[in-house]
Amino acid sequence: MYPSQNASELHAPIPFVMRQAAEDTMLPFLEPVETLKGGQKREIMVPKGTRIFISILNSNRDPKVWGPDAAEWKPERWMNPLPDTVLNAKIPGVYSHMMTFIGGGRSCIGFKFSQLEMKVILSLMLQTFKIEPSGKKIEWQFNAVAHPTTEDAPVTAAGKKVQLPMKLTLL
Repeated sequence: MYPSQNASELHAPIPFVMRQAAEDTMLPFLEPVETLKGGQKREIMVPKGTRIFISILNSNRDPKVWGPDAAEWKPERWMNPLPDTVLNAKIPGVYSHMMTFIGGGRSCIGFKFSQLEMKVILSLMLQTFKIEPSGKKIEWQFNAVAHPTTEDAPVTAAGKKVQLPMKLTLL
């Protein structure tokens, strides 16, 4: 669990996934890594059967790829051509060089539906309500899916109860 520093910060609903290598694979690095002997490695051998944890959270908020404001929610990023650092990162996600919906053969088959669902809900809410923070400090709890909670939320067997207090005012 980590506290939100900024209301406009990005938080991945699923912060990481685990995969197992189906065959021996050379996994490239975004940038070279210095070895203990002073050399550089640009990739690493991943033997068949190796389990790998993929951090969606870090991939989507990497300042080396997205810039110093990588953790900020900025929809205007997609209104202009993406920077070369994003295009050259070759992140294998299904959407906008992000890993939110994973990528490859095990990517989320419902990503288009979830986007449509979010657009419909937001379009209805934004024309009906003024939405403001409540002033309560939000914490993020990581279980199978990350969810917001508050410091004083009731505790259940699965952790703190999901809460996202906000002020809704009719427009």
